[in-house]
Amino acid sequence: MDTYLDIAHKVLRASRRPMSAKGILDAAYRAHIVPEHLRGKTQHKTLQARLSEDILYHRSTSLFFRTEPGVFFLCEMISDPNIPEKYKEKFRARRRTRDLQTDSPLGISRRFLEKWRDHIEHTSVSDIFHAAELDEAIKYLPEAGDEDYASVWTFSLVRRGDKLLSYRIGRYRDDRDSFANKRTIGFPGAVTVRDRSLFSRQDYGAADNALNVLLLDLDLSPQSFSGEQIEKPKPIFAFEAEGEDGISVILVVLEWTCPSWFEPTTKRLSLNDPNWLEATVVPNNWNDFEPWSRTALRRVRERGFTAA
Repeated sequence: MDTYLDIAHKVLRASRRPMSAKGILDAAYRAHIVPEHLRGKTQHKTLQARLSEDILYHRSTSLFFRTEPGVFFLCEMISDPNIPEKYKEKFRARRRTRDLQTDSPLGISRRFLEKWRDHIEHTSVSDIFHAAELDEAIKYLPEAGDEDYASVWTFSLVRRGDKLLSYRIGRYRDDRDSFANKRTIGFPGAVTVRDRSLFSRQDYGAADNALNVLLLDLDLSPQSFSGEQIEKPKPIFAFEAEGEDGISVILVVLEWTCPSWFEPTTKRLSLNDPNWLEATVVPNNWNDFEPWSRTALRRVRERGFTAA
């Protein structure tokens, strides 16, 4: 087991009550079970990221669950009659529910990315995938991941005319906890083996993944379109970005033109502070945007709205 998760498992089993990541680490330090190489002022953030990631990818097979935002407990304690019932209630975050999966994620070799680093943002997504195929540098990864490969994510932009939908990230809506309360212009989703079909081989199902993410996050269903054809998001560019844990991922940025009747509201979407952003104008609050959005906005302004 991951060292962080092993520490959390030992502490929670001993405490027999839900705890925050910081509380878990404080108890672990007192018990002298934290290895020297894990010591530091921000280790609790890494622990929280590890716990979140485990719940995210292992779903019902994870050893952990949340009882409330930022508070974790052990699944094995649910069947213990001596544990209070209030400790057994799972907190279900909407975004986490969508991303929870055991499917193998798509990955691209870091060796390949090193060679393509100066060209990837100026190359079409289909050409990147094709080049990776020729180089035998793309594959589906095991659940535990592969440190030699960067996982592939979609980052979908919602467009209306020359404006993009932006919103503020809720602390437990998105798996990138360090981006909490920052503004974003994208809806992220991990590309997995489930996304690819006979009709989406060229992009490994990235557009299908992006559409599914948008329909869920924007609270839309096929019935919402009253028989209209639902257009898939179009890939416009890709870039390498740093994840919350410092490990880089590949973001495939896609653009989706929303229906004319669609109007985001906080009541309907559980989005924080949604509004339409002029994509060609530099925001006054530039530093208020999370890093993925800042890079995407720069590229959108450079390239316009022409899909690759």
